[in-house]
Amino acid sequence: MRNVNNKKAIRRLADKSFRAARTRNIIAVTAIALTAMLFTALFTLGIGTVENFQQATMRQSGGDSHGVIKNLSPEQYEKLSRDPSIEETADCMLMAETVTNPEFLKRHAELWYIPEYHYPHCFIEIIEGKAPESADEILMDQVSMELLGLEAKAGQQVTLGLQIKPRDTETVERKFTVSGVIKADPALNVGFGIVSGGYREAHADELTYTYHEDFANTGSVRMDVNFSNSFSIQKKLEKVIANGGYSTDEIEANANWAYISDGADSDPITTGAVLGGLLLIMLTGYLIIYNIFQISVIRDIRYYGLLKTIGATSRQVKKILRRQALFLGLMGIPLGLVLGFLIGTGITPKIVEISSYEYTEMEVSANPWIFLGAAVFTMLTLWISTGNPARIAAKVSPVEAVRYTDGGEPKQKRSRRTADRKGAAGGMAAAGREKKTTDGGKLWRMAFSNLGRNKKRTVLVLCSLSLAVVLLNSVFTVTHAFDMDRYLRKFVSSDFLIANAVYYQSLYTGSSEETVQEEKLTESFIKVCEGLDGFQKGGRLYFSVTAAALKGDRWTPPETVPKDDNGIVGRYVQGKFYPLNRRGNNYLASLCGMEDFFYDKLEIWKGESDLQVIREKLASGKYLLCSVFTDDNAAVEEDTVMHQPGDKIVLVCGDGQEREFEVLSLIKENYYGMTNRRKSEFLYYVPADVFQEMASDQYLMSYSFDVEDGRGDEIARRLESYTKTEEPMMHYESKGTWEDQFHQLSGLFTLVGGVMTLVVGLIGILNFSNSVLTGIVTRQQEFAMLEAIGMTKKQIRKMVVLEGLYYAGGTIVFSLVFGCAFSATILRMLTNGMWFMQYQFVIWPMLAVFPVLLLLGYAVPEMAIRLGKKESVVERLRRPE
Repeated sequence: MRNVNNKKAIRRLADKSFRAARTRNIIAVTAIALTAMLFTALFTLGIGTVENFQQATMRQSGGDSHGVIKNLSPEQYEKLSRDPSIEETADCMLMAETVTNPEFLKRHAELWYIPEYHYPHCFIEIIEGKAPESADEILMDQVSMELLGLEAKAGQQVTLGLQIKPRDTETVERKFTVSGVIKADPALNVGFGIVSGGYREAHADELTYTYHEDFANTGSVRMDVNFSNSFSIQKKLEKVIANGGYSTDEIEANANWAYISDGADSDPITTGAVLGGLLLIMLTGYLIIYNIFQISVIRDIRYYGLLKTIGATSRQVKKILRRQALFLGLMGIPLGLVLGFLIGTGITPKIVEISSYEYTEMEVSANPWIFLGAAVFTMLTLWISTGNPARIAAKVSPVEAVRYTDGGEPKQKRSRRTADRKGAAGGMAAAGREKKTTDGGKLWRMAFSNLGRNKKRTVLVLCSLSLAVVLLNSVFTVTHAFDMDRYLRKFVSSDFLIANAVYYQSLYTGSSEETVQEEKLTESFIKVCEGLDGFQKGGRLYFSVTAAALKGDRWTPPETVPKDDNGIVGRYVQGKFYPLNRRGNNYLASLCGMEDFFYDKLEIWKGESDLQVIREKLASGKYLLCSVFTDDNAAVEEDTVMHQPGDKIVLVCGDGQEREFEVLSLIKENYYGMTNRRKSEFLYYVPADVFQEMASDQYLMSYSFDVEDGRGDEIARRLESYTKTEEPMMHYESKGTWEDQFHQLSGLFTLVGGVMTLVVGLIGILNFSNSVLTGIVTRQQEFAMLEAIGMTKKQIRKMVVLEGLYYAGGTIVFSLVFGCAFSATILRMLTNGMWFMQYQFVIWPMLAVFPVLLLLGYAVPEMAIRLGKKESVVERLRRPE
């Protein structure tokens, strides 16, 4: 046979056969569009979330520069800035340790010098006026001006109180003219004043570099650095320091943690989740696209055989199918990209809302990588899905094509068992035997046999439908695993917690009786809370980081605590060793005085556990409790435990007096309810009166209280009004706040999982409908033959409906078996690995959807056969193959 090498003819054949298969094309385009939609939604969700998290992280870190080299002298800056690997750098400088205006206690302000060319990198956006030029001009953000009682307009006068260096005891007052107003950053609860280079020169005498003496940031240069790209930023920074003749022990440098390229490979969970999502979508798309083209090839197998008869090669037959797939992709992918982007942009804000960057301005950009990635993965799925059907069409011979029936297979792929038969006579004898049976013609048996004619197609339909059911059940299983009690246990130990606004910024220290006056909680606010309707009971918490220090020569570090080569005790943070903070020969400690209310909130890990005994012994003033670190699952990090029950320790009070205690019990840390929200290796708890003996009653950090059930929302509204109008420097936190965040988190997962389940379910229904419809269309001659030998139309309809019900029944069985096994293994492992989840076996979503499957299995075949062409038996028998 002569092969025909005519590309134009092949293209014409492909295009004409493409236009002839309209039903196939509609279903295929829909399937491809849905697949592209899933990919686009996933890419939009991933890239959009990363972009917004990265943008918010940049704002919180101070800018979008690749890295920063900290606390340099001007001379060091000049030397390092000449490194050839640096593309751009800026010498930013803090102008004062603290802006002391009382209006900034709740939202503190900072005074900086930043070169004007560097404003865009620090997200400084002037909304009115201009940059400062003279020494008495300043840029201020709009919210800071409002707190000062001024309109957010340029030209106004402001007076700022400045504590220049940390050890300064006097405050300097300076008047400025507002040259311009900058936009307040929603990602930061911090105000900014930006001065000019003229101010820096005019006050150079107070901005001398003293960091090596007193660790004062004022007067030291913060060197913002940008390289040509964001890869290996930390290594580049270290190389810049080394090139300047310094070591990383002398100078500290950090990569901007907003750049995920510097540590993307360190998060296998995120990477695994993304890969899992991509594979799931590819599998879903494959199940339907493959089935569509396989059915199409089987239906048109005689057509491909005739093409090979007139000279078409196997490669050309493949090209015909590939060309048709390309046309379908070009039609379906753009629609899927648009729909997927709309869905992704709708879900992404929900993720950002529940993040720690809640007040970030949300924006999902039409990143080209979203559409490029989704299009590439959809085309890849389409290419893989059409591979095997194209091979079937290409390998079939003309003779086999004429004899091919649904459920048959090419001769080359058949078992060689026929070649082993002994002679033609044996074959004829075997063919002449009659099968004797009494129930072979029953409809239910015929319907079941029909499913086995093409086992691969049947399996694909069952997998496609079952995938949607299992995914639905998995979504509800994970959602039901969300445990509010576990979630709240991490953040909440009482219904309400009130404190000074600085406490919620982790700025409370209790370092001295002078500074604590601006940090402490007022008794007037406590009295208001105790007078509220619904108030039950509460307690005060006193806290100081200077009231006591652990006497160094009376404490022996445990063997589990990390030490450096010199035997100095410390801890590792992100792989870097940091010595424990010391004051002379003693270790800095945090001392907490608690009232009776907190005893019921303690979670004892080791030591005395009877609360009444603990009360009595602590009241003697000879015992204390020691807090130990825990991980997200509330498991104690034993290598950080500094004491054991029964240890005798000596605390050195602020006035130099020493006091010996015995460690009565070790308690798990209550970070959000019973600390100043800073980590401390040595955190001790004593009764409030013992604390006041060692320090004073001025270190009142917070007050926690419980209320009657059902009164939380009302009391929250009262506190909100009071802190806005009466004591704006005070603030509160409620259990309801964390409950809302929990519901947002679980609702988000339900939303994302629900959308995914809906689309996968739709694809499964399309796959099932396509199989049933194509089967009915391609079996018209078969149905005509059955009618010719006496089968009624009603019996044929009943047989087809039974086939649909068998599909539904098979899906139910497969879903139950695989869904339960998947839930009991993979989902159990997944949920047990999350600290706020507790696995629960859930099956009711599958049971709820099974009646829908049965209805679908009945309705689709019933409608398809009723809507078929009304032709006589003779017409269908005489129709050419």
